[in-house]
Amino acid sequence: MFFNKLNPIAAGIAVMTMSWGAMAAPGTPQIAWMETDYAIVEVDQAASAYKSLITVKPAAEVPVAWQRYSGETADLWRVKLNGEVVFEQSIAPAASGAGSTTLSVAQGGQYAMTVELCSGTGAAQACTSSAATNIVVADTDGSHLDPLPMNVDGNNGNYTTPANTVVGAYFVEWGVYGRKFSVDNIPAQNLTHILYGFIPICGPNESLGEIENGNSLAALNRACQGTPDYEVVIHDPWAAVQMPQPQSGHTHSTPYKGTYGQMMALKQRYPDLKIVPSIGGWTLSDPFYSFTDKAKRDIFVASVKKFLKTWKFFDGVDIDWEFPGGKGANANLGDPVNDGPAYVALMRELRAMLDELEAETGRQYELTSAIGVGYDKIDVVNYADAVQYMDYIFAMTYDFFGGWNNEPGHQTALFCGSHMSADVCNGTGVDENGEPRQGPAYTAANGIDRLLAQGVPANKLVLGTAMYARGWTGVTEASMTDPTNPMTGTGAGPVPGSWEAGVIDYKDVVTDYINNAAVTKGYDAQAEAPWAYNPSNGNLITYDDRRSVLAKGQYVRNLGLAGLFAWEIDADNGDILNAMQDSLAGGGGNYAPVAKAGADQVVSGAASVTLDGSASSDRDGQIVSYQWTQTSGPALTLTGADTATATVSVPEVTADTQYVFTLTVTDNAGDTATDSVTVSAKAPGSNNAPVVVVSGPATASAGDTVVLDASQSTDADGDTLTFTWTVPAGVNATVNGATVSFVADSYTVDTPLNFTVGVSDGTDSATDSVSVTVLKDGGSTGCTNAWASSSVYNAGDIVTHSGKSWKAKWWTTGEEPGTTGEWGVWEDLGAANCQ
Repeated sequence: MFFNKLNPIAAGIAVMTMSWGAMAAPGTPQIAWMETDYAIVEVDQAASAYKSLITVKPAAEVPVAWQRYSGETADLWRVKLNGEVVFEQSIAPAASGAGSTTLSVAQGGQYAMTVELCSGTGAAQACTSSAATNIVVADTDGSHLDPLPMNVDGNNGNYTTPANTVVGAYFVEWGVYGRKFSVDNIPAQNLTHILYGFIPICGPNESLGEIENGNSLAALNRACQGTPDYEVVIHDPWAAVQMPQPQSGHTHSTPYKGTYGQMMALKQRYPDLKIVPSIGGWTLSDPFYSFTDKAKRDIFVASVKKFLKTWKFFDGVDIDWEFPGGKGANANLGDPVNDGPAYVALMRELRAMLDELEAETGRQYELTSAIGVGYDKIDVVNYADAVQYMDYIFAMTYDFFGGWNNEPGHQTALFCGSHMSADVCNGTGVDENGEPRQGPAYTAANGIDRLLAQGVPANKLVLGTAMYARGWTGVTEASMTDPTNPMTGTGAGPVPGSWEAGVIDYKDVVTDYINNAAVTKGYDAQAEAPWAYNPSNGNLITYDDRRSVLAKGQYVRNLGLAGLFAWEIDADNGDILNAMQDSLAGGGGNYAPVAKAGADQVVSGAASVTLDGSASSDRDGQIVSYQWTQTSGPALTLTGADTATATVSVPEVTADTQYVFTLTVTDNAGDTATDSVTVSAKAPGSNNAPVVVVSGPATASAGDTVVLDASQSTDADGDTLTFTWTVPAGVNATVNGATVSFVADSYTVDTPLNFTVGVSDGTDSATDSVSVTVLKDGGSTGCTNAWASSSVYNAGDIVTHSGKSWKAKWWTTGEEPGTTGEWGVWEDLGAANCQ
């Protein structure tokens, strides 16, 4: 085995050793021209099928030839690598002018190769040496590579991860394309684990057909050509091992390029970093459902062992079966009875295989799994049985809510949101259909509590954070049951995303929402979750930020969990990973209580008002004191000011008057929280008419969905408003309280449509009108399928835009054709000619 890095040797200098009185040194040998790059695992740079892609050999075969053109003959020749003799052979006098051999080099590295010619023996031996020829023997452990040069966003800090703590993140194979995020961009100095997504399993993969209009499935079918079902392969050989990364020194002759080649060099920079291949994922989980059959599991486990022996930079295996029991991408798959035992058996068999591999290689390999944390996902598997074979469970505490339906909610909240009732949070009572609830709301804490109750050790659980947002568009104030909390509203489809509808990279959240003055930012202290809402278009997003990640880290420390991980590293600008590290640097602590002073109230005439703070809560202890104080308005007398519910007598007033009361609650650790409530007293006979505010587009095109919104109308008296719409004849519109929506018809001339809304507070009313001009259809091409920014398109839909026809590759809304490059959602069909 030869594993030393290159030792500098002065090229072209002959080295001669001899003793006085010894034989004359032989003439200097010269190494013949030779290739300088070799590989123990060879990659076919043109192959797409995994079976043809790689050739695994026990050692690299390195041919060596030399000549001696002058000087004395020799009776022995040697080959040295980095000064170590690896070959030696006697020379017949008649053959002392040349020689050759083939070395078998079983250890990757950078080597200085020299040939020595020697005469004599023992102390009298005289030798001369050739100039060094530098060669590289590549191996997939990266032993032939220098440490990877890094190009990390400067917003990332430099942390020393606390001992016995996991800080992980997913890196995705396809990130090198549209995202242009390569391995050298990973802030690996702040990570203990990289989860490489994803490794596919050959066989039934129907769910993958929904990605890239079937192109991803076609690529997998090419990769699996000649490989038996239930074996693992590389999904995208070009991205993984064939795509040069010039910033990392890759050239055409580099044995391992792409993300794998960079990962090998990353291990040289951070040798303690764990790089674990994640097998499966949302659209690649179909084959797992066949693993109730042990014979198929055996094929899979054997192939994983072969994969790890081939790609030696990997440090174990991560199983992303989404999800045992079903409710994954393929609604037709899932066996709630047998999938759980199959999962446990799979973990047991993988651990046995990894133990064998450790005995063979002397290395340690981790076994992990990313799992769903909804009660319905957890209850299918006995994770206490499975975890004995595992190093960590990565709890996917995100994707709780999203644009797949129109119900907003915190997509990665630690605790239940303030908009949830206690029954919804706890899974008690009945649902909106009158059926008993089957389990608690999707939150991180509810999932972790359930896993701990199963008997999973806390120090094997890693909590998930989100480096992205999910969200909805068309959330109006009129749809909210609480106008101060957009989570109580209703969406009208997924929010326009960074790469797919409904999903926004965190770095884009910062640019388009956090730093946008037109956007309202909020934080649900009870849920430990932020939100951002743009009232102009109804875009509402839910995500993780620094505050929520700090809360998650505190939760991890309080419960003794293993650490934090995130999906996915290319979406972060450094903020989230920095917060993950900062949050884990402490030892936990007390959660402050949450004060809730109740809803604002309006009274007429003299009245006794109850101030109710009983909804206040403390998640890790108890509230030990309540204190009500009046903070605004003419002084009134509070009764029961030191209890959860106080009362106050409000006198009849001659002019409208507001009183503000503040509740302070204190928990058993001494932390406090406050909240305020306003009581508005109205003078007899006084009323202010509402003020009508209507928003909507001035123009629309045929096929556009147009929404007119009067939810920003106000009433100075705080009265509840009702809305009455007058719709133009012939327009098929849907009225929903403060909003009216319609799909613009096709017209041969520009056509104004006038809408009128009447707003009443129960006493007075006001009206306003708004006009939307629907532009004549088609323009010079006569096309009737013009793209509309507000319309929803499915795969295969064809639109016209900017003089061209475009076909949707997958579901989309709001993504303009021709603006997102070759990786965008729209396929360019050429010039539009609809005549």
